Amino acid sequence: MSHGGIRAQLVLSESGLASLFAAGLTPGWLKAWLQAAGAQSVDVCMLEQEAWKRAADWFVFFASEAELFRVALHFGRRLQARDDGSPGLLGISPFVLDNPSRHAWYFRNTPSPTRVLLLPLGDIAGDRQRWLALLNDNQPLMPLYIVPQEASEAPAGACPLEAGLYATAIAPPDGAAVLNDGGYLPEEWLMQALNRRGLMARFAESCTAGGLSERLSRQPGSSGVLDSAWVVYSNEAKVHLLGVPASLIEKHGAVSREVVEAMAKSGSDADHTCVSVSGIAGPSGGSDAKPVGTVWIAAGLPDGSVHSVCHQFPGSRAEVRNRAVIHAFHLLCGLLLKTA
Repeated sequence: MSHGGIRAQLVLSESGLASLFAAGLTPGWLKAWLQAAGAQSVDVCMLEQEAWKRAADWFVFFASEAELFRVALHFGRRLQARDDGSPGLLGISPFVLDNPSRHAWYFRNTPSPTRVLLLPLGDIAGDRQRWLALLNDNQPLMPLYIVPQEASEAPAGACPLEAGLYATAIAPPDGAAVLNDGGYLPEEWLMQALNRRGLMARFAESCTAGGLSERLSRQPGSSGVLDSAWVVYSNEAKVHLLGVPASLIEKHGAVSREVVEAMAKSGSDADHTCVSVSGIAGPSGGSDAKPVGTVWIAAGLPDGSVHSVCHQFPGSRAEVRNRAVIHAFHLLCGLLLKTA
């Protein structure tokens, strides 16, 4: 450990960054997980630049296998063919990551205390407990509070994760919104909450247009908790697919408590919860009464109750939609854990 705490470098190649975004992740998530493992500071660098070559205690690379081998050469390692003829590193036994199955490498760059982790392209979130344990000698991860609020509202030292979500090691005050304190992705946490209750989820989506079901389906094993979803973008779809009374839409508008509650109630039953979303993502379509960023979210539970909330989200169309997905998960997780 260096004086003043562990300094980590998270180094992504362009292909690594593309793989990360394809999985719906941002570098902020990796940075936060490294901090939970004990890194005092984490610099995020691109492999194609030279900034990553400055001193650090931990180096974590996420790149193609060919790029990782070039990194290994930089650290003085030598290539050696494995038994199957594929390339490997001399004197270093690889370990296997899943989804897809592939080899990764970890070594200490002795005599210095530097630790180097080479992670090839693929799932990087699901196996994170394993590769984080290599860096911090199997020490328990520190609490990492995932807070569904804007980064501008975060305490000093917090890590922005994505639009409408940040991570912090500082416990928020009692009563503050917290998704979880274990550094879990929103979809991971929702999957755990559904499994605890033995329930499956349904989604009725207007402005998010399938974003809720898509995000939950990122998780391996999501078929055990994800039942179905309706994309009901038009008023006609809300009426014909979910049975929302046309008179209700005419009276209150599609973006209203009454309509999202009717959507959620229609999709839920004794074995299924249903979350519904309807909003104005922009950049047009708003009014003085319902400006751009207005989003209504409702959750119907198996006991027949329906809970709803209205948000006014800032940002671009994509950011409003992302914030709506996060807060929909937050609403449902909170209700499921409260009634467990």
